[in-house]
Amino acid sequence: MLNFVAKISTDQKMEQAIYIVTLILTGLINLAMGGILFVGNKAYRQQTVYLRARLLTILWLVAFGLGYFIQAIFLWRYTWPTAASALTVSFFHIGAICFNWGYIPLLNPNYLTKGVVIRDLLIYVVGLITYWTVAMLWHHAPTYVCLAFCIFFAYAAWSVFTFYRTYNRVSLRMIRMTSGNVMQFIRWMQVCCDCIVLFGIGSVAITAIFPNDIIPFLLLLTSGAGMFMYIAYSISNYGKYLS
Repeated sequence: MLNFVAKISTDQKMEQAIYIVTLILTGLINLAMGGILFVGNKAYRQQTVYLRARLLTILWLVAFGLGYFIQAIFLWRYTWPTAASALTVSFFHIGAICFNWGYIPLLNPNYLTKGVVIRDLLIYVVGLITYWTVAMLWHHAPTYVCLAFCIFFAYAAWSVFTFYRTYNRVSLRMIRMTSGNVMQFIRWMQVCCDCIVLFGIGSVAITAIFPNDIIPFLLLLTSGAGMFMYIAYSISNYGKYLS
């Protein structure tokens, strides 16, 4: 019996160590990618819309990187699952805003207005209050967490709908251009959004449904690192076409 208990304890420690190492590594990867993008910003000062997309991508990467570090330090997924979920959806919501403000204007430069900015910031403030209120009131309540996350899901769904609607409106016109660079840009935008939809909404859903499970979260971390590498590489590559 004692050997069985000791084995469980050892397995838990091993799982926790893998969890911490994965968080730190993915956090460092995100910050490194953000740093690389930041260094290359000087060449695009005249490209206002594209430069803003790069800066928002950097913010996105940094927010996720710091979020991973906080998860590794406090280990809320073990001690306070609802806080871990609230933290996760907090920086995912930042990612959704960065996508909305950075990538839709690449298709429609007139999209980002003061009204859109104010609306999105108000939704984020309401979301933060809701996410963390649930975390403060219930330490283990996946049902309430899922309800709170409806704010994020609604905003993310609207952002995705707006992106695809804008994409469909402009893509046919852009395809008529003979430039292979434009075709690559169109393909990148579609693949990028598809990846973000699958990773973003899927990640928060799994986090809400399985707040205490580590393995699904580790899989999300590694897939997220791959997605961010693709996005960082693609937006950097698009800058070369602009040049």
